[in-house]
Amino acid sequence: MGAFDKVIGYQSIKEELLQICDMIQNPDIYRPLGAQIPHGVMLYGPPGIGKTLMAECLIEACSLPVYRIRKDMGAGRLVPKIKESFQSAKEHTPSVILLDDLDKFSNEDTRRCDTEEYVSVQAGIDAVKDSRILVIATVNNIRKLPQSLIRSGRFDRKIRLDPPGKTD
Repeated sequence: MGAFDKVIGYQSIKEELLQICDMIQNPDIYRPLGAQIPHGVMLYGPPGIGKTLMAECLIEACSLPVYRIRKDMGAGRLVPKIKESFQSAKEHTPSVILLDDLDKFSNEDTRRCDTEEYVSVQAGIDAVKDSRILVIATVNNIRKLPQSLIRSGRFDRKIRLDPPGKTD
């Protein structure tokens, strides 16, 4: 049974994620072709449609160490966790960093996108750019994120997941 067999539908998205996985596992095949592993993959769409499941399937298919970051800890502990996770991932490449529910990392007003949490994520992504680290983010509301965070170079692939039946 393959990692993505537990996901029903979303065939084109699964194929795209499997291609990314193949690029990670076989960089020597893709490098001469000029293909590069994306700096980051963002899975976004309404809550409850399987973004985290899809990310976990990608991680399982890649068989790499994973560093999960989710805002499920007390105030003041998220920023050190972000910094520590990016540093550990860099020391253990190739690896994956999962930023689960990235749009919930900061509770600040959407007009204020320079919160310490987002700045730490941006700095972490920039620090591992030339490493064999795949950053995956799941997001419910992409509009809550700063444009500087979701631009190409930080998240090269943005994949929208719609409710089943809408696209596949």
